[in-house]
Amino acid sequence: MSIDALQARLAEAPLLKLLPLLILGILLHRYFEFPIWIVLALFVVGGIGALLLQKTTWLILSLTTAGYLAADLQPQPTPLQTDEPLRLELSILDDGARRTDRMRYEASIRRWSHSDATAWQTGTGRLWLYSDTTIHLQGGDRLQLAGKIYPFRSDSESFPTLMQMRGYVGRCYLTPYNLEQHASDDRTTLHLRASRAMRNRLEVENDHAALVRAMTVGDRNGISTSLRTAYSRSGTSHLLAVSGLHTGMVFLLVNLLTLWLPIIHRGHRLRNLLVIGAVWLFVATAGFPPSAVRAAMMCTVLQWALFTSSIYRAINGWAAAALLLLIIRPYWLFDIGFQLSFLAVWAILVWGVPLCRLLHTRYRLLNWVVDAFVISLIATLATLPLVSHQFGMIPLLGVLINPPAILLGTWIVLGGLLLLLLPPLAPLLRPMVLQLATWQNRLVEWVASSEGSYLEYRCSEGTTWFVYALFLLLTLLAWCRDRKKSVHL
Repeated sequence: MSIDALQARLAEAPLLKLLPLLILGILLHRYFEFPIWIVLALFVVGGIGALLLQKTTWLILSLTTAGYLAADLQPQPTPLQTDEPLRLELSILDDGARRTDRMRYEASIRRWSHSDATAWQTGTGRLWLYSDTTIHLQGGDRLQLAGKIYPFRSDSESFPTLMQMRGYVGRCYLTPYNLEQHASDDRTTLHLRASRAMRNRLEVENDHAALVRAMTVGDRNGISTSLRTAYSRSGTSHLLAVSGLHTGMVFLLVNLLTLWLPIIHRGHRLRNLLVIGAVWLFVATAGFPPSAVRAAMMCTVLQWALFTSSIYRAINGWAAAALLLLIIRPYWLFDIGFQLSFLAVWAILVWGVPLCRLLHTRYRLLNWVVDAFVISLIATLATLPLVSHQFGMIPLLGVLINPPAILLGTWIVLGGLLLLLLPPLAPLLRPMVLQLATWQNRLVEWVASSEGSYLEYRCSEGTTWFVYALFLLLTLLAWCRDRKKSVHL
């Protein structure tokens, strides 16, 4: 073991050393307030010093202040008075609604005014809109109502703060009595059009169809509360949202479908461009969820490395994706989906991949089974403390159920995308895709209902930090070992 080996590993991923500095700046913005002109001056001075003097101290100053500035420039929702009568003009962001005691929609605020005022003011931000079941809304609809915005209710004190960071101002209620105007808007996003098309292709409204929509176009609004609970208790809730897993499925499928292209002139370049385009089209169809964007960026780095014949280092790509996303949306750092996604990928890269290589045999089929189990185990263990801290639950059987569930999920994604892209084949593909979704839901529900499938335990914040600090320390110690051969991660 030697420090030289650790430095060599870190030299292979230079962006990894920059990521903590950006995160430090974002954290400083959350807990401390400094005059913006001082921060901007420090950023400029640090950047000039880093370029001219080539000193680490100046680089630290520049990147830390860059994180602070990125957080400060993040658009904030309009601060509206809660529990005060207002008039609101809203735009529905998604099709369908989550099934609660009322129908819950995601809506953005376009304009607002006081109830006794005639002048409208431009507003920003989002809210949860609870609608009477007699009112049917669709993504892109615009409506005007008179009502109040209420603060979020939760047992967790951090939940309202988290929702504010995500751009939400509160919740509002809609009934036939406070609805003033309701109009459809034909200017919809690709995500909304894909969601509507998938609903038309499936022709049914149940949990199995909702699962297909969730895994292919990111429309989770039709999934029942009971099914969400089953996926959470079984440790497979990541399958319900388009994430890095689904993006990776598309990446591999498109690469397989274009294997023949290199036989033509410049076909390998065309293949790489098609793969990159297909991955980002899939992410756009799903509405650009953060975890899928992260995975798409890593897939792009990998495919671009193949295009340029350069060496790809996955950890450096992981750090590049994190840096770019945090610069664009700094407060994703506090988003649980972002945290779980990056933790899982980090653990797979630094522990899962080397362990899979260590356990490889000459039997390919056995290797696939072992790899699926190892990757599932590592990702589950890496996210377990955070899952316990946030949700007060530890899924005990997630390691066993994830490999078959992911296998079924791959075929669901493939079948669902073909169903979306090839409408003439809908009579053939629809029953197959729905049957696969039925098998996956039944598997998850069976595991969730089994005795001992989960443990109700909430890990404290201090314990969570300690576990991840220990995890980081063990990783650095492992990297201090001299490698017998060069393995690029």
